[in-house]
This record gives sequence, structure tokens and C-alpha cells, in this order.
Amino acid sequence: MELRRHFTVLCIITPFIVHPVFMVFILHPNGSTTGKTYKEAYLLDSSTFSSEQMNDFGSFRFSLPSRTDDSPLVFSADGRTVEWVNESRVIWFPVSTEAKLHSGKWFLEFHVEAVKNWQIGVGFLLDWNIEPDWSLFGYLGSSASAWSYDPYTGDIVYNTKSIHSDLPKFKGDKGVIGLELDIPKNAIGEFTFIIDGVRTPTKQMPNSGAVAIPAVCLLARGQRVTIRSLRQLDEDVLVSTKWNF
Repeated sequence: MELRRHFTVLCIITPFIVHPVFMVFILHPNGSTTGKTYKEAYLLDSSTFSSEQMNDFGSFRFSLPSRTDDSPLVFSADGRTVEWVNESRVIWFPVSTEAKLHSGKWFLEFHVEAVKNWQIGVGFLLDWNIEPDWSLFGYLGSSASAWSYDPYTGDIVYNTKSIHSDLPKFKGDKGVIGLELDIPKNAIGEFTFIIDGVRTPTKQMPNSGAVAIPAVCLLARGQRVTIRSLRQLDEDVLVSTKWNF
């Protein structure tokens, strides 16, 4: 769930005897509340996909907000670059891509072109049958189905905590973070961050048949990230060439 300036998102998962119920409440500035209830929230499993779903990997570009004219973020390069340009009272901006990667081995790069001497998050979320879980806190790595690499501190962040620290940091204001995803249909997935060519320890995902959504989280004005070089490793073909992303 993306944080936006005009509302706050709260998520509550309530277990019932038969099915879990997932409720999303939107608190508007005028004090009114609107809500939507989803039943049986679960992580997607690519082993259950139809033939049409098996060939759907989304689009390799950032997901643009419904309105961009008053947004502090600026998107360019056909939606593959995002930059925090204008002032905002929001502390951070989570931005997911429209890509939904599954059923194989994948590689992509996050070209962090400006860190601005502050924390920044790049990584991915797992897809649900409802929508990706940014958690109540709303930053990448704050939920139990999202992982973020912070090149400012050298941490892998998951479920609000650093699960591995003392990892490579950027030496300057920019750098490249590669992400390898090994997400087979019928086995537990794994991933590896690669920081300016240096591999970090491989980590496991919680489920088999995972569907991964690359994402970033900007935490300072002036930060800019471009996504590049999406490749399906087991076919060694650039996705931009094969699927015209």
C-alpha cells in the first residue's frame, strides 16, 4: 500500500474461525472513514496459475500514482526512473513496480543515482491475492512479505528489523544494487542482493511459488532510482527484448 498525502492507510488482520478477514480503512482529512473488507487473504502461488497467468509478468516500470501533477515524485525514462523532487510533509515514499516475477530465476538492477546522504530502500514485495502488503508503517521491509536493502547503513531489512547487518555500503552518493530472484513454482524461493558487484548472503522467502514485485522506498528529497536490465536468468534473454517491457 502506498502512502499518499491525502489519506492514511491502516491494516488489520482479524482471524475468524473459518476464514481470516483483511480490512483496509482509509482515514480522510475531513475525519470520515471508508473501508473495504477482503476475505481469505493469502500470498499468491504460481504453481496454481493458469496458462495465461504463467505468461504474465507485468510491466517493468514503476507504478505511477493516479495523479502526478501535485505529487512530490517525478517519473521519467518511460516510468523506469523515480525521483523525489518537491517538498512534502511525508517522511518516505514507497513505490512499487508493475512487474510480477515468478516461475524461474530473474535478475534486475536498481541504479541508485542519488542517495543524498540518507537511508534509502530497494528490494521487493511478495504479491497477495488482494494487493502487496506495505504494513501499517508503509515502508519497504516493514512487513513480513517484503525485503529491502539499505546501502546507506549496509542492512537487509525485513518485518521492520535488520536481518543482516555490516554489509557493503555505497562509497559515494550513488551505486548499483543487483537483485537475483530464484522463485520456482514448486519450491521455496531465494534471493541475493549484489552491491556494486559484491554479493551478499542469500536469503529465503517464506513460501513456494512466490510472485515478486520489485520496489523502492525514497526517504529523502533528491533521491533518484532507475530500474534496469531485467533478465530471466534461466533463459539468458533480456526481458525487454523478449516481452517488449
